[in-house]
Amino acid sequence: MGLFNMFHRDNKKYYNILLNLYKSYCYTHSYPKYSEYKGVFQVMARDSKSPWPGIKVHSPLSVEMYNVLRSDDFIQMLKKGEIDGIKIYEEHDPKQVTFYISFHFISGYKKLLYFFSKYRILVEPKLHYDNNGNVLLNRMYIAKDIFVRYSTDFYGDIDKENVPEKIKDSTWRVAEEKKKLKIWALSKEYLLDNLYKLDYEDPSHIYTFLTLEKYEIKVPIPRVILSLGHNTYGRIILKAYLIDDGRVVYYDPSNKEHIKDIIENPKQKLHDFLIL
Repeated sequence: MGLFNMFHRDNKKYYNILLNLYKSYCYTHSYPKYSEYKGVFQVMARDSKSPWPGIKVHSPLSVEMYNVLRSDDFIQMLKKGEIDGIKIYEEHDPKQVTFYISFHFISGYKKLLYFFSKYRILVEPKLHYDNNGNVLLNRMYIAKDIFVRYSTDFYGDIDKENVPEKIKDSTWRVAEEKKKLKIWALSKEYLLDNLYKLDYEDPSHIYTFLTLEKYEIKVPIPRVILSLGHNTYGRIILKAYLIDDGRVVYYDPSNKEHIKDIIENPKQKLHDFLIL
């Protein structure tokens, strides 16, 4: 039997053990909630019909990841609602395992990284960026095969009419999968110096900038730039979408109060957040 077939067999075994473990555990507890459908099961720590913006952590089901998921450490973390949930597919895939972590429960990400290290997963961020310090948000690797991406919501698309394509989670998912669409987090200096040069109608690029919100740990959260225009006084106005609370706001780049919280060095802030 070849190495691939051996791994494929063991991977199915890992999946079945985890499926039975979580099904049994959830059957005897009110939370988390268990669901299963055609080769995939999901365990969610809370119910909500509203979008949950946050981050998703994707990983193959390696031996190390299997040890994390079957540990009492992680099961108790999920039971307490310290992260939002998990989804695991039966078929081996680079995204076989997904961890859902909303911004309001972002401290669970720090704890998850601790469990990764405890069960021998080396956390070492790898970011793609340009010479201006702008960072590509499509995928942010935190280990050899594990990456983080921002999610505008955990349900696939925001349930609103006339939502711009660039803030739909399906668009961000395609950007992460196909790599043709690029999502850039611009530095403050680059953003202010290149407002007129940026093509907001270009479907191959989504421009964002980052701010630090005051959750239990500081997390750089993207503001998606929707357009550039002018107000009634002729001043330049940036129209942006706030991923963390679903609002559209307007920024006046000449107003220090409007731009003081824009991160100057997104690469460093993201690196610090991803490794904690």
